[in-house]
Amino acid sequence: MWIGKYLSFLLLVLIICAPNGLVVPIKASPVVEDVLLNDTSIYLLTGDTWHFYQGYNLTIKSVNQEADSVWLELSLGNKILQSAILGEGDLFIYKKNDRTILSITVDTIYAGDGEELVAFSPVFQYMDRTLPEPIIPEDENNEGHDSSLEDNVSKGANGIEGFRLHMTLPIIVTIAVLMLILRERNN
Repeated sequence: MWIGKYLSFLLLVLIICAPNGLVVPIKASPVVEDVLLNDTSIYLLTGDTWHFYQGYNLTIKSVNQEADSVWLELSLGNKILQSAILGEGDLFIYKKNDRTILSITVDTIYAGDGEELVAFSPVFQYMDRTLPEPIIPEDENNEGHDSSLEDNVSKGANGIEGFRLHMTLPIIVTIAVLMLILRERNN
């Protein structure tokens, strides 16, 4: 009899005092995503190369200041895969087997004092399933990391994986009601 009262009181205290961001920990299976770079930005000088995961490389071959355009070359190892001349706002997409591997937008082309700098944003890289999976260090954080990809497993302020209280509250109430019903039947 005292157990039912105790659980009812505990449930009431939990409902009244629980903050909105309370997280109830659970064991969650990892979410596997095909996104390697998500909405990040990169900056390159003429002649520089950006080394993406899985061995893809993007090189700025030259910048045409009069046309406000940039000549890009995408390679994998020593093999040139795609080349394009793009202006500000243009999109560079590389597809393999009808799957997008890279999606890069030319944001801004800066020129002056003998050097040209090109800003690319947003930049997306997706897993190439025909190549080995890349090794991504755990402490590496992409500046443009999009937390919406983690909607399946939300994290609270303390970083514990779980789900929010508003999702578990119906379960707690149901268990408390069942316990009260069972207690009444036993009396």
